[in-house]
Amino acid sequence: MILTQENFEHVLTSSMQKPLFCLFYMDVPECEKAKNALTTAISDNNEFVTLALCDLQDALVQQLAMQIGLQNAPALVVIDKGQPAAILEGSQVVDQLQEVLNQFMPSQGEMTMREALQLEASGDLAAACAKAKEAYSSDTSNQSFKFIYARMLIALKDTATAHELLDNAGREEQSSPEYQQLIAALQLAEQAQNSPALLELESKYNEDPSDGNAVAYAVALSDAGKKEEALVLLFAKLKESLSKEEVKKTFLDILSTMNGSPLQSQYRRKLYTLMY
Repeated sequence: MILTQENFEHVLTSSMQKPLFCLFYMDVPECEKAKNALTTAISDNNEFVTLALCDLQDALVQQLAMQIGLQNAPALVVIDKGQPAAILEGSQVVDQLQEVLNQFMPSQGEMTMREALQLEASGDLAAACAKAKEAYSSDTSNQSFKFIYARMLIALKDTATAHELLDNAGREEQSSPEYQQLIAALQLAEQAQNSPALLELESKYNEDPSDGNAVAYAVALSDAGKKEEALVLLFAKLKESLSKEEVKKTFLDILSTMNGSPLQSQYRRKLYTLMY
C-alpha cells in the first residue's frame, strides 16, 4: 500500500498486529530497484508482514523520515509494535533485505509445519505427516519439528520410522519431557502392534493361507500400522489371480489411507503393472 495522509495513522497502528516494512523512496533508479525487491518479496496478502511505500515527495513522509533520522534513499524502516525495529539505507535495502525478512517472517520450514498442523487438525493425519516430514527435512536440527513429526508417525502407527527418528537422540534431547512422552507413546504403540488378536490372525493365516484369512490378517496388520506388510501379503495373492475381488478391494482400501506415503504410489504402480 502507499502511505498517504488519509491512511497514515491506520497504517502505523497496524504494526501492533504485524511488522510494518516502510520503504522510503524517490524517483531515482536505486529506489526503483529497492521498490521492485520489496514488492516481489512482500505481497499484498502476506499474513506475516505489511509493506508500505512512502514517497519522499510527500510532506508528511518527509516529516516522518526526519523524525526517524533517515539520511539516504532508498531506506527501509521496519516498525514493530509501534517502534522502529530495523533500518536499512542505500544499497543495504536490497543487499540485506532477506536477512531482515528472516527476522520477522517464519522460515519455509515453519510455514510447512504450520500446514502440517492445520491438516492434522482437519483430520487428514496422513497428509499432515507427509508435510511434517517435509518441514523436518528442511531443518533436521529443529527439535520441535522432529518431535511433531515423530508424534504424527506414532499416531499413524509407523513405529519403525518413529524409531529411526528417536533412537539416536542426544543426552539433552533424551532428558526433555517431550522426548520421554514420545518414547512412552511409541512403546504403547508397539505393544498394540503385537496384540494377542493380531498374533492369533497371523497364526490362523499361517495354518490356512486362504484368501479370507489373508484379508483378515492384512486388515489387522494395516490397523496396527504395518501397512507395508499388509500390502506385500495382499499383492502376493493378487499375483496369483487378479480375479480375487475382495483381496483387490482390501488392497486398494489400504492404499487409500496412505496419502503422502511413497509406498502408496509404489504399490499402485505394482498393481497397474500387474493389470496392464
